[in-house]
Amino acid sequence: MKSEIQILNFGKKIIKEEILSIQKIQKSLNLNFSKAVNLICNTKGNIVFSGVGKSKLILEKTCGTFSSLGISSYVLDANQASHGGLGSLQKNDTLVIASNSGNTNELVAIFKYAKKYKIKIIGISSNSKSQLSKNANINIIYPKIKEAGDKNFSLVPTSSTTILTCIGDALAITVAKKRNFKISMFGEHHPHGSIGKSLTPIKDLLITGNKIPYVHKDAIFSKILSAISSKRLGCVLVKGKKNKLSIITDGDTARAASKFSNIQYLRATNIMTKNPTFVDEMILAPEALEIMNKKRITILLVRSKGKFKGLISIHSIIEFLNK
Repeated sequence: MKSEIQILNFGKKIIKEEILSIQKIQKSLNLNFSKAVNLICNTKGNIVFSGVGKSKLILEKTCGTFSSLGISSYVLDANQASHGGLGSLQKNDTLVIASNSGNTNELVAIFKYAKKYKIKIIGISSNSKSQLSKNANINIIYPKIKEAGDKNFSLVPTSSTTILTCIGDALAITVAKKRNFKISMFGEHHPHGSIGKSLTPIKDLLITGNKIPYVHKDAIFSKILSAISSKRLGCVLVKGKKNKLSIITDGDTARAASKFSNIQYLRATNIMTKNPTFVDEMILAPEALEIMNKKRITILLVRSKGKFKGLISIHSIIEFLNK
């Protein structure tokens, strides 16, 4: 390949061939997949992934996905299994073993151990007559496929590892779906970084207690301004009957000053927003930000089970997300 166009076309060809492989596994997937999902969901111990070579590397990624979804799992190195690694397996675990050929010698020790202690095995392979298929309780068999590229790359794992990645993702997400997984749970396993921030409920960012300024509904304009500036939140809450809350923002005071000539006679009740926007404390920070942008407001009042818990400002959310 000499020209950039030839290079580009070859790259596209590789991707196209892998897409075709994924389409084959989608069509061939059967009820054994459902049985595997149910077995994983009913497992009281760990989900233990094992494979050799590229399969092991892909299963490490799958294991990471399971863990991030709150499904207890780890990777058992097949090469180390007969050198003490099998000791980590427990009777209530479930093994997920992947091998393209299904006849990898390093897996024999695992088969024997699993049989002795009646540990269930989910086998993922392209060979329905392999040792893996014979020893597995549930088999997910995918079609034999051509590795991507020309004949020089026929032994390089490409399409086969892509298929294994897809099967692993399908298992993980389907199991999580069956277990009624919620996006907030994902945040619990990703407390740091951009993912953790985007999954942070606003209850963790609330402004509460004496950090919130309040005035009576009959408060005069100068007292309103003083209350707003005292806490530097750009707002003040107005308490009414039965603790009903209204809000006045610095934008409200600016509009009032331009609209009325005798602002000294204004009362809180004249300029307050009587029905401010309330949200539940469990909505995520980006969701709260989206609500503010859509409504063109800078403050949200937050409650839980109908009870006022605090407030959140657009500036505090942006600052948190951009840290």
